[in-house]
Amino acid sequence: MTIQVIFAPLTGRNSDGSVLAAARGTAQRFDAHVDVVSLRADPRNAIPYLGEGISGALVEEFIAQAEAENTEQARKARNAFEEWREAAGFIFAESMNDAAAIRGTDVAGPSCSWREILGASDQSAASGGRLADLIIAPRGDFSDTVENENAFETTLLYSGRPLLLAPPTPQEVIGNRIAIAWDGSAEASRAVGAALPFLRLADAVTAITVAEDDKTDAPVEDLARYLSWHGIQADTRNIDLESRTIGEAILAAVRHETADLLVMGAYSHNRLRELVFGGATRYILDESAMPVFMTH
Repeated sequence: MTIQVIFAPLTGRNSDGSVLAAARGTAQRFDAHVDVVSLRADPRNAIPYLGEGISGALVEEFIAQAEAENTEQARKARNAFEEWREAAGFIFAESMNDAAAIRGTDVAGPSCSWREILGASDQSAASGGRLADLIIAPRGDFSDTVENENAFETTLLYSGRPLLLAPPTPQEVIGNRIAIAWDGSAEASRAVGAALPFLRLADAVTAITVAEDDKTDAPVEDLARYLSWHGIQADTRNIDLESRTIGEAILAAVRHETADLLVMGAYSHNRLRELVFGGATRYILDESAMPVFMTH
């Protein structure tokens, strides 16, 4: 498996810069194609939530205002895309045949395309990314934009594809030093399997596990042995909580390793419980300053 197609959704917000930076660095690493998509919300989807007492004139005013905002956001997204494409030097191609014809050779290389999707941003991101090897999701606006967080969680849970969560500060160098948060769960196992293309190219890989009474059947040494069959040399670290939460312990260990990418499974505990009471996934989503490769 390799990373050949990257799905990069834009919304016309500040987080687009982080998404495009992560897409550029990843595409250059794998000579991949970046499918850049402008997600445009359809304001008519919100009409049922306006209330029965709203007049037709107010509904029309709402739609007109929302469409004007959508148009402006789409303009910002397209401008960001064009500036990014020019700076990256990626060719514009709709298919591998187009890319080969433009280059005049069969040798692969980074390329990109542009399209727009109209609809609910969360559903559009999930369905639009199903025919990609990797989806780039923004984290930077979680505290400001509910739509970004909804789109992330829907995409994570229902796209069937791995997500690369771009940090608030744009970062292009991704995957030179990788840390794996390992707890033996099915979610962590899927994340490791999906991240193998990154792991094979990394300069250093460290597998980290937190000492927990109910995780004695998941020694991190077994993960290192599995990775060795893929030609990946991984160091291992067993860490104690020391009055910290699991999320705090993981991020502290990752920072100690100076990793530029964290690989982990998402919501290996009950998702609702994590949302309400907090958990490792929730903490890392809120606090990580580095890219996070996640699957569910």
